[in-house]
Amino acid sequence: MIRRYNQTQTLKAIFFLTGGVFCCWLAFLFFRYLPVFVAWQFGHTLPASVAVGIGLLGLAAVWFSGYRIWKARGGLFGYHESGLYHDLGEDSAGAAVVDFYAHRVTGPAYMLGQIFMAGPQGILKSLTLFRSRIARTDALEEKLASALAALRAANKWQGLQDYPEWRSEILYLAQMGLIDFSGRNGNPRFKAK
Repeated sequence: MIRRYNQTQTLKAIFFLTGGVFCCWLAFLFFRYLPVFVAWQFGHTLPASVAVGIGLLGLAAVWFSGYRIWKARGGLFGYHESGLYHDLGEDSAGAAVVDFYAHRVTGPAYMLGQIFMAGPQGILKSLTLFRSRIARTDALEEKLASALAALRAANKWQGLQDYPEWRSEILYLAQMGLIDFSGRNGNPRFKAK
């Protein structure tokens, strides 16, 4: 039971870590090469060291923002929830046309922002998944199995006060997703699946 949970957490963590590193690499490349392209369009050349510095500065800004969102238990958000979304309405033809052309700019900007934010959030989520693994012992495995069997036998919603001797085991079972758990109204309730 614990081994399967830990394996799942490890695989998820590896997936999020790989995706996060890839998205961070994309963010660095964007901030590294976009200033070079813009300077070249104006007939200037940007030294490579300056371009790398701008890329690292952009990546640091992405990490700062991604860390703040992760710390607030936030995540990636939908386009309609973003600050880039606007709705000028369909009241007039002019508003509809402006809305159409504005979304052609804000849509890709939103998409780039989400890709960039996925980097630090994926890496931080992978660290959280690694830390959420449970130390496996035979004694804990037996306690979890007996607690789960007792909860399945009861087959009803119960509180932690009903099983004071299995408090930590019940929380482990909830963490593993083997029982339905609700902390609504500050009173934890659970039921075996």
